[in-house]
Parts: sequence; structure tokens; C-alpha cells
Amino acid sequence: MKYQVTVYDQMLSDVVQKYSKLIFNYPKDKIWNPKGVSLQRRIAADPAFGKKVDKALRPANIEKYLVKQDSAAPARCIDGRLIAGWDQDDAIRQGTLGPKLAGGTVHAALAHRIVDSEHMRENLLFEEDLKYVIQRFKEVGLGSGGHIDYNQTGSNTGCGAVDNINLILDRLQRPEHQEQLRELSRLILGESYDGEVVVNEVIGRMLYLDALKPTYMPKQDNDPAGEFLYKATVVKTLREEAKRAREVVPALTGPHNEVATVLNFVPGTTIDTDRFSYDNQNEIQVFGWDVWHMYEEARRLYTYDMHSQVQDQREAIEKRIKYVTTRTLLGVSTLVVLTDGSIQLVAVTDK
Repeated sequence: MKYQVTVYDQMLSDVVQKYSKLIFNYPKDKIWNPKGVSLQRRIAADPAFGKKVDKALRPANIEKYLVKQDSAAPARCIDGRLIAGWDQDDAIRQGTLGPKLAGGTVHAALAHRIVDSEHMRENLLFEEDLKYVIQRFKEVGLGSGGHIDYNQTGSNTGCGAVDNINLILDRLQRPEHQEQLRELSRLILGESYDGEVVVNEVIGRMLYLDALKPTYMPKQDNDPAGEFLYKATVVKTLREEAKRAREVVPALTGPHNEVATVLNFVPGTTIDTDRFSYDNQNEIQVFGWDVWHMYEEARRLYTYDMHSQVQDQREAIEKRIKYVTTRTLLGVSTLVVLTDGSIQLVAVTDK
């Protein structure tokens, strides 16, 4: 298969400014995380590092790491770090790879709740939604998954997309982030983007969910400064599911050294971030995002056929659009929370 690999010549935070019209141009440090993953800081500390990055992100090199994916294999987060023991375990290296999406199955559970907001109630628990989505994924032939890491502290899972759900939702609601998040989502969704109706409705539902957060995502002893209880439950739930499937929840190792986000639009493929990281001595990594698989998840989760009532068909289509939009907004907000915006953007499409 031939691919078209496009490496944008602007840092992620500036891509929007070139390809869209921003009305309010807030300072980057008010939108992105100044302490997050940064390519700019690494190049400032070592100017020669920029040439290494350019070489690693050459289209011909990126193509080498695009492989066939297996939707039934464990889902993977966008994290670009290496799985612990990958270089010594043939089974891990030779196993099939599931799709990469921000937050893995955990964000899928959050998207499910936002799409099915008509069933929101005060006694809902995020953990219940996670268990429901894992079961639903089984029914439609999708794999569930996530990860931990060896740097986790306290009750954190070690997955930034999971541990920072509160911040990710917060960014989606704050006015200064709105244009950046919306326009990056537009860049990803293309003709599927509906900023006037769907995006507004999804963000409105997020606001409502945030109001339920004290009960939906309670903290230990109901202490506002305490740890979110869902974190420990997430790891336990994923481990129980992995054990039933005779798998393990992978532990990622080392620091975050991502230099780019790779948006993959080619159906049936994914990027082998472990091999990419290993080949670059774990010093140059990429976030991997299989954009096409958001649509595949939506198609399988919200079904209809030619014999369905028109209203049922319409409802399924609307839910698909909201699901894809929600996952996109959550993914973009995850990048805002985890990086300072100076990493690069790479898009992979069919030729």
C-alpha cells in the first residue's frame, strides 16, 4: 500500500493559525501546558537534535512503521513510549497491534456517556460506564485496553490521558481554549466537522457531566483535594479484562520524548510506536492517533440497517457523528494538557 505522508512545517500550536481564522489569539502558555512534552526546549538545549528529528520524521521513514492493525486486539493509547521488555519479548514484538486512540478504552467510556447523555443521572459512576463499554466492545468485535507505566505515583495509572480527565474536560469548557480546540478538531474531522450544532451540543453535555462529577467521579473521602477513586478502579478493571483474554496491561517505560503527533487516516493500519521508539533509542517518539478508527468504533457501536425505522436510522447516524466528534475533542484536549504545543504534526493518508 502506498501512503501520502505530510509533515507540517509549523509546530502543533501554530498549525491552527495557518489553516484557520482565529478571532482571539491567546498566548500559547494560556492554552498549552508550558511544562508539558516539548520539542522546542529540547532543540534549545541541543540545536543538533532538530536535524535528528527531521530525519526521523521523513515521510519515507514514517511509512516503515505503518502496519496492519487488528481491531480485536487490545486498544492502545496515543502514548509513544516503549513497552517495558519489548526488546526482549518475541511474543510482544510479533503480536498483532490494536488501534491507537487517546485514552484507549477509558476515553471510549467517557465518549459513550457524553453521547448517551439522556441517561445521565446523579448516581452514575464512571467505572460503570467503563465496564459497560468493555462489554459492548466485546459484542461488536472491538478490543479493549489501556496502559500503566513505571513512573506512576500514588493512585495514578501512569496514562496521562486517563489521569488528567478532569483537566481535559476543563480545557474543553474554558473560553480561552475554545478556538484552538475547535479548529484543531476541524483540521482532523474535515467535512465531518459540525461546529454550529454538534460541537456545541457535545461541549454542552460535557458541562452537564462536569456538574455531576462529584458523584460520577468521586474523590477519596469526598475530599475536594483528594485523589479520584476511578483511577485505581480503571487499572483493576483493565487487568481483570486482560486476564480473561490471557493478556496483560502493558507498562510503558522511560520519559515522554514525543516530538510529533501522527494522525493516521488510512483504514486498517496503525503506527508501530514501540518499534519507532526502539529504533530511535527511546529518545525520539511520536504520539500515534488512528483517526480512521474513531469512525469504525462509531459504526459498530451505533448500528442500523435498511430494515430499520427511519427514526432509528437517523438516531444511529446522529450518535455516530457525536461519538466521533467527542473522541476528537477529547484527543485534541489531551494533547493540549500533555504538551506545550511545540511538537510537530504529521498526517498519513491514502495516495
